[in-house]
Amino acid sequence: MKNAWLRLGAFALALSLAGMAKADEAAVHYKQGLIFKRQGKAAEAIAEVKQAIAARKNYAAAWFTLGNLYRGEGDYGNALSAYQKAAELQPGNADIHANLGVLFIRMKRNQEGIKELVTAVGLDEGNYEARATLGMAYRKIGDYPKAIIHLRRASEIKPDEALAWTNLGVALSKTADKEGAAKAFKKAIEIDPKNGMAHFNLAVVYRTQKRIDDAIPEYEQAVKLDPLLSGAYYDLGLLYTQDQRFEEALAAFKKYTATNAKNDPASMQDARERIKSLEAGKKK
Repeated sequence: MKNAWLRLGAFALALSLAGMAKADEAAVHYKQGLIFKRQGKAAEAIAEVKQAIAARKNYAAAWFTLGNLYRGEGDYGNALSAYQKAAELQPGNADIHANLGVLFIRMKRNQEGIKELVTAVGLDEGNYEARATLGMAYRKIGDYPKAIIHLRRASEIKPDEALAWTNLGVALSKTADKEGAAKAFKKAIEIDPKNGMAHFNLAVVYRTQKRIDDAIPEYEQAVKLDPLLSGAYYDLGLLYTQDQRFEEALAAFKKYTATNAKNDPASMQDARERIKSLEAGKKK
């Protein structure tokens, strides 16, 4: 009997040691995967992290990292599977739910994304990525009051992030708070002066307020920073015409027709007609 117990104990010890060896193997592969990830070697990183998971099926951190790697490579199907497994293993991890939510939004599955992001914010109210993405998601579906709440909180969490301020400005511009929108865009420009879109958005707010003298310089700065901002050329053409700066208006409308990749039929037709009219006026 004593020998039997000894043999059983030895067997249990062997199993324990084997489990420890597997765990160590998983950690080694995972660490190597992180090294490859930092080096920008995505394929090698994925292979190592998958080996870590093969050695330890319930390795939540590895599943999460695998999701990040696949997402970075644009492989949203595999990224989704990896994130969902990580969330199953660690349902209380806000970062996992935040990244899963971001992925759903990128996949244009907005309602599922919002659900995950709300969960993330509930677990960690100071999670910047969850707040900022949730605010953008609500903005996209037209729920501006909720968008403003989350984007304002995101800008408080990371006040030096221009993106949150820009999106806050866009959401506010859809409400009656034009002054708040202008302040948000100005903050984004203060953080990132070379942000052409922020200058464009600020110009639009000024135009809606009929502050033409303020709007024109912002439009001009927008196209200086980003010459492909076609909408800015169209608006500039209208404002130059209103200001009787016809030569500049003609040049702006021509720039618009040359850069309008979206080829909006109505505005393109209007711009072409304005060009004809302005050119005819030059000949008189």
